[in-house]
Amino acid sequence: MRMSEKHANPPKQTFLATTRRIINFANTNMPMAGDTIVYIQGSFDLLHHGHLKRLELAKKLGDFLYVGLWDDDMCSYYRGDLFPITPLQERLLMVLSCKHVDDVVIGAPFIITQDLITSLKINKVVVITDTDEDQVIKDHRDID
Repeated sequence: MRMSEKHANPPKQTFLATTRRIINFANTNMPMAGDTIVYIQGSFDLLHHGHLKRLELAKKLGDFLYVGLWDDDMCSYYRGDLFPITPLQERLLMVLSCKHVDDVVIGAPFIITQDLITSLKINKVVVITDTDEDQVIKDHRDID
């Protein structure tokens, strides 16, 4: 039996994430009663200064910052077949290592659902409407 060309070579090895490795990058803060909880989402592919600035400004909007991180299939669907450049596990570790980030929603939905807002007790959702350096976060929505 002959293998198809697609499977002629073994799959490429990827980073092996373990809970211990992830914990080494993670912030152990938990939201406290009365905290303003902020949510921002994206692919955060090849984390760069613009991403870090957005995360810093988003954190200033509240006390606890959740970052929704889209999975690889979601990034490819909305950004194109060439994306993401870095796989989810690596993007997760990069985002977790940022001092402004308190927790990450892994495989976050592209469309923010009421269930997500309710289950994480989100008070503000950051909306990125302009990526110019001087207008990184143009808007946020308070959740009633």
